[in-house]
Amino acid sequence: MFNFFYKSKVTLLILLSLLIIVLAGCGTVDKMKFYEETKSTDLSEEIDGISLGVSEDKVKELLGKPSFTEKSEDKKFTNLIYGQSKKSPEIELQVSKGKISRYFFSSEKYSSTQGITVGDSKEDVIKKYGENYYQRDETGSKIIGYFDKNKKVNIEFSLEDAVEGIMVSKID
Repeated sequence: MFNFFYKSKVTLLILLSLLIIVLAGCGTVDKMKFYEETKSTDLSEEIDGISLGVSEDKVKELLGKPSFTEKSEDKKFTNLIYGQSKKSPEIELQVSKGKISRYFFSSEKYSSTQGITVGDSKEDVIKKYGENYYQRDETGSKIIGYFDKNKKVNIEFSLEDAVEGIMVSKID
């Protein structure tokens, strides 16, 4: 009888180990793994007068009161969310120490300084930003991104058939 329980536990452990290995192979790859091998691109990113490092007050002056505000669990940053829904905002800005450290938009209402917006193709992005990009997967989406190593800025374009979202962030 103990032999049956022992075999069941061993089989269960083997199956769980295989599942963990398979799941670890799926998912995301950290963008910083591409930092060294990706050549720098000049990124001067700004939307509607908002850029990385701008104060939270300036954002509110330019865009108005956010539709939603969310604090991180560790209270290190706050997300200012503009749009009708928290789950699919027009633009979301991360504020850390009173300054914008990251922003993401998924609305045609906004575009990068190079004129890329939601709905543009991967080819449009490459024409505007150049060939010095990396590619990665993020929970099922294809991402192409660029680093500005001098300004310590990163821009990423989430793609399916076309650009679905654009994220600009500081590199620590």
